[in-house]
Amino acid sequence: MIDYHKMRQYNRIMLGEGGKYIQDCLEHNYIGVNFIKEEDLTSYPHNDENSWRHHMIAKYLECNPEKSMGTARTSIGFLWTVCYGLKIGDIVLAPNGEGGYCVAEITGNYHYVPNQALPHRRQVQWLNITIPRQSMSKSLQNSTGSIGTCCNITKYTEELEQLISNEKPFIAPVVQAKVEMYKERSLHRLLTNYLLSKSIYSKTIFHENSFKSADQAQKWVHPDMVGVEFHEFQETATRSLLKATETKEYIALHSYELKRTIENDHQLKEYFFQALSNSSWANYGYLIAFEINEDLMEEIARLNRAFGIGIILLSPYTDATKELFPARRNELDYYTIDKLCRINADYKSFINKATSVLNAQKEFIEDVKGGLQKFCDKGFDTQEEVIEYCNKHHIPC
Repeated sequence: MIDYHKMRQYNRIMLGEGGKYIQDCLEHNYIGVNFIKEEDLTSYPHNDENSWRHHMIAKYLECNPEKSMGTARTSIGFLWTVCYGLKIGDIVLAPNGEGGYCVAEITGNYHYVPNQALPHRRQVQWLNITIPRQSMSKSLQNSTGSIGTCCNITKYTEELEQLISNEKPFIAPVVQAKVEMYKERSLHRLLTNYLLSKSIYSKTIFHENSFKSADQAQKWVHPDMVGVEFHEFQETATRSLLKATETKEYIALHSYELKRTIENDHQLKEYFFQALSNSSWANYGYLIAFEINEDLMEEIARLNRAFGIGIILLSPYTDATKELFPARRNELDYYTIDKLCRINADYKSFINKATSVLNAQKEFIEDVKGGLQKFCDKGFDTQEEVIEYCNKHHIPC
């Protein structure tokens, strides 16, 4: 019987494209990935996750010069999760290609097996159980079906425990009145952590510190958070040319409106148009929620097509956070930017620091960007920090 201790994590992992290596993994009791497959990762210290990721991203781009920086970050994120993020005792679910999931417990640390399809490996013990996809709740089906090598599904621990224990099918409890134990602003750091994985620097804008903050109408002016993205290319010459000839293509400003839940059509309309109003100044506007009623997806898709506001379903884990609908790019509204700069000091500082990066000479760009990063909100260094933060702030994880 598995001992379901508090800190155990659950992940869905794809063992090769379409899970094509599942049979070999079952026969030899391992899971694995094949990013930068010629490198033995034991040669690289991994006590500092950020430094490790930075080094491996460079190595990935060296091996795959045709790939983008975004692809490199995502791939190395998956590599970290499988090799070092998963701990002994954690549980993984792997699609078997027949409509079910094989279940395994991590039993060993990272090891490298050269000249194999999946050389970066973890030893596992496969449990004598297969979970039919149809026995999962709709929400868990959606999460396990997300794209990518792996995704964190720990938020479904209760359901997964019942499925693995082969008990009666999971039935979500009926709750008469939903009590929100966590605060909306507690979600900001989780969003920041996700945005940092996309190389977007973000900052919370405290509307209560603004001039005339007592005016309730200000909630339709202030974004909850703002972000800046610098479009990066591997070659310095390319970056310099883009910056010199197409400044608007070098930088993108983002606006974010965060909510805990979107449960009904009334909330959707209110929150969506609040996000639309608060993002008029930015290139991209987003509405983010920790929980979204799936029955609203058709209407959300219609609003997204009509107005271009992106929708993000937030998770404590960056690989489980989903951009459900992309935002449409708009031109900057300098009149609204000017208004926000006049009424909110944090927003003004954010714009000034982002502009400083834009105007910095190439030999000083990284130093100036470091100043911006220090000013912006902070993410997490490890998954353990995420879990500790969520427990402290009563956020389901």
